[in-house]
Amino acid sequence: MFDHRQFSRLMKVALGNYHAGVIVDIEELEKQFAALSKFDLSSLIDDDLRKTFWINIYNGLTNYFIIRHGLKNSVWEVENFFSALRVSIGGTHFSLDDIEHGILRKNGERKKGKSRQFETGNPKLKLMVKEFDPRIHFALNCGSISCPPIAFYSAENIGKELNLAEESFALQEFKIIPDKLEIHCSEIFIWYQMDFPDTYLNSPDLKGFAVKPIPYQWTIH
Repeated sequence: MFDHRQFSRLMKVALGNYHAGVIVDIEELEKQFAALSKFDLSSLIDDDLRKTFWINIYNGLTNYFIIRHGLKNSVWEVENFFSALRVSIGGTHFSLDDIEHGILRKNGERKKGKSRQFETGNPKLKLMVKEFDPRIHFALNCGSISCPPIAFYSAENIGKELNLAEESFALQEFKIIPDKLEIHCSEIFIWYQMDFPDTYLNSPDLKGFAVKPIPYQWTIH
């Protein structure tokens, strides 16, 4: 039986070894993918299960792709890292963008005018969460210094775990400077401002504040 929490944990440990210069047994890691390719996606019957599974898979895959492609400085050493690299999950191939923007963001609006991830009629649409949860932005790790840290999520506690992830990230990455009428924040809050309709940069209490982005660091940590 495939354990997605263990998958995420295994890939995080492997990435730590990779950064430390320890030789990582890629073939041993790839044994996970045989079970992942046979995973029954229809077993994800509610949003708690969907969010937990896909967050853990996203984070594990990001780390695996970094190791597999021998990246040293940035995920952008692979062209279209988030859209071009794919693995079989439940018999269907998925990219990181499929997971984030298609499934977890419920095929939502993309930044910089990009088209939505799934076109009408795409069978992956049936795998989307029923209700979009913006807290996923504080749980997904894209393999870079400025990303939220990796945690291993469980369906039983996903609500509490995502609350903790949001509180931790916002405390560090969303600073309000009242006397200057400024907000200093991670670019995540800017890129996905549309996902937070009543909070953060869309909060009525912050109307008129100037936004000073904290430059996103894509360096692999």
